[in-house]
Amino acid sequence: MLQKGYVAVFEKALDRASVSGCVASWLERFEKVEQVIPGMEGTLEVREPSEIMWEQHLQFRVLNGEQFSWVYVSLNKPAMETTGFQDAEISLCLEVLLELPAVAEVIDEKNQRRLDELEKAGII
Repeated sequence: MLQKGYVAVFEKALDRASVSGCVASWLERFEKVEQVIPGMEGTLEVREPSEIMWEQHLQFRVLNGEQFSWVYVSLNKPAMETTGFQDAEISLCLEVLLELPAVAEVIDEKNQRRLDELEKAGII
């Protein structure tokens, strides 16, 4: 299976409230959300946004049936990255970014020119 990834750029830097909103959206739309346990190996299921274990750099796994997507978030940055496997239809790593509040742009990981621009601007 081929790996796929996307970067979502938000209208403003992500904070605890906006990340909580993203997790709430995933919980409504997908079967399960897990968070990588900070400083340890493994994940824990997140059943509601209040269960998020906060740290500067967060990592989630969003599951829907046999599919899953990793989501990488840094607080105070206006971007979120996803990776997963390419699907015949829409890849879950793209679907998790759709319908999130305040997304200004979604960039395919293969668009290196745009990703370089975002990196130079300090967005990612």
